Amino acid sequence: MESREPLGRVARLHYQHGMTHQEIGELLGLSRVKVTRMLAEARRAGIVEIRIHGEATPFGELEAELSGAFGLAGAWIAPSFADPERSLASVGMAGAECLTALAPTVRTVAVGLSSSVAAIVAHLRPPEPLPELGFVPLAGSWGGASRGMSPHELVIGFGAAFGARTYHLPAPILARTADAAAAFNADPGVRQTLQLAAGAQLLIAGVGAVAAGSGILADTLTERERGQLTKRGAVGDISARFFDSAGRAVESTVDQRVVGMSLRGLARIPQRVAVGFGSQKITPLRAALSAGLMNHLVTDVDTARTLLRTTRKGN
Repeated sequence: MESREPLGRVARLHYQHGMTHQEIGELLGLSRVKVTRMLAEARRAGIVEIRIHGEATPFGELEAELSGAFGLAGAWIAPSFADPERSLASVGMAGAECLTALAPTVRTVAVGLSSSVAAIVAHLRPPEPLPELGFVPLAGSWGGASRGMSPHELVIGFGAAFGARTYHLPAPILARTADAAAAFNADPGVRQTLQLAAGAQLLIAGVGAVAAGSGILADTLTERERGQLTKRGAVGDISARFFDSAGRAVESTVDQRVVGMSLRGLARIPQRVAVGFGSQKITPLRAALSAGLMNHLVTDVDTARTLLRTTRKGN
């Protein structure tokens, strides 16, 4: 990664002085491809911020159609790319727009586990700090090496971006046994944090699938546990709480080990933003949206179109 000084120099030549990539390359002894990469890095690093004055979104009609089909309060759609990492970054940008729009209207935001939600943090550029806002996890965190995707880490990232308060839930997301989970859930510190989450006005979380390879949680489960969930009709989860195609909670040995808010509890939060994309997320997203578990959506174009197409067929 380049240091900020050369990135800033290239960015000023391009954005302030109107020089082309080729002209900058000739001036600084760089290839045109190198200049292009440096300008992209300058945007990712926050050295360059682009403000667009206008209410129109690239996919306004599709967002309206999606909102109408599922009765959503809002939808944010990002471009799709062949490269999954580009799609993840694109959805992260759309998620940042969503959170920047909704966060100033609430006092507390509950945050759920998701790699797609984690992608939002890098793109947040709130216009002003919100010191009265609070971010709280829906469930416990992963143990072991940091992977940047635990609810606690996401809460810290969001809090830093908004200059907001953050809260910790001192427990694992999945305890080793049901008895251990019951003990964690009875702990005063855990109970206090979950009570804060239950009183949140906004929830932002990923919607996971059950199959192996579909996400960090699914890969943590044993084949036996995934089989039990599938047999009982589970199609997806929100922060480790699994649900069926009708949005009903699925009881299982996994559910008994979760340290976090119940599915019924999170569904009481007024504004609930689902963030997710990709073929493996179609079934769980459709179930969560159709059942009203989530009432806002951040996704990409391909996923949005597939959701609409499969919903029409189902009707």
